[in-house]
Amino acid sequence: MICERLDTCPFVSCCSAYEESADAKGFIKIYCKSEKMNQCIRKRLSNKFGPGIVPKNMMPNGLPIAQTSTNDWCDKALNYKKYL
Repeated sequence: MICERLDTCPFVSCCSAYEESADAKGFIKIYCKSEKMNQCIRKRLSNKFGPGIVPKNMMPNGLPIAQTSTNDWCDKALNYKKYL
């Protein structure tokens, strides 16, 4: 199984340094290339509200990439549990 959004997902292509990290590869393996793809918070938010709502630095588990900020995240992204 491979997520149909893998090639266009901003999380996957957000930055080359992160893309090469073990963390990113782990998330991609767990969420983008397995049965957990439908549990991806990014995908679920995008399906419900459109891709523009999903912050670039949001990981598939709904948390921000380490050492990045949630300052520019909208309420729906910050409080995704309330909306999904």
